[in-house]
Amino acid sequence: MKFAQPQLKPAGTKISLTPLIDVVFILLLFFMLTSTFADRRSMDMVTPALASVPDVTDALVTLDLTTEGIRFEGQSVAPDALVATLQPRLASGDPVVIQVAPGVGLEACVSVMDALEAAGARSISLRRQDSLQ
Repeated sequence: MKFAQPQLKPAGTKISLTPLIDVVFILLLFFMLTSTFADRRSMDMVTPALASVPDVTDALVTLDLTTEGIRFEGQSVAPDALVATLQPRLASGDPVVIQVAPGVGLEACVSVMDALEAAGARSISLRRQDSLQ
């Protein structure tokens, strides 16, 4: 009984590396998309109990920032005169709430906050005007 001779590959045959390179690039892409490179930081915040929160609504300095301008205690205030107008009131360290109307740009908010900081404000909060109604 004669067995067939095994066929040997010719010496010139090469193994293609293209599928291997494709798999490596797919794995690289997968790990790049699923990895997070940013260090996410959080800040611990301790909130007081509801019963221990003092009523500070009388001590608030409230500014209304609308598309027409700035209003303080019902009076229109020019942006240039904001520091001089608020300095006496902010000397006691009262917190400031800026009530921002819809349509007011970020630049206007930042300029008012800069003026408040120059006037001596220590605590500034932003509030949307339509959230009050």
